Amino acid sequence: MKNSFIAAILVSGAVLVAAPSFAKTAGNVETSTAKSSVQFVGNSDEAMIFDVKLDNPNGNTFTVTVTTKDGDILFSKDFSDKSFDKKFKLLKGDNIYSYNFKITSSNKSLEQNFAVDATTKTVDDVTVTKL
Repeated sequence: MKNSFIAAILVSGAVLVAAPSFAKTAGNVETSTAKSSVQFVGNSDEAMIFDVKLDNPNGNTFTVTVTTKDGDILFSKDFSDKSFDKKFKLLKGDNIYSYNFKITSSNKSLEQNFAVDATTKTVDDVTVTKL
């Protein structure tokens, strides 16, 4: 019996701060207090599910964008949640297994990127029984 499954999900975060200022800026996410993460939480035959979190104590506006490795935008929306915690369901298909999650503050003083690469492998389950 052959089972297909996602064998490895590599989520790597690269924090890129365009302006190294750690001062409070009205209307923008503070770089000194903003902590974000993207974690793989599971999959099904049709989709991969990711949990995206951001601590935003002042409730300032930020944008979450999900793109393919080729730069095609799958999702982009502004939020202002103080404790952002949302699940993202990315449908499998068209042999796309590389995605980018980008979290950007409205003045771009905070820009955090997370690259997601998934590998699909086929495993043969073989049972030998002595007769």
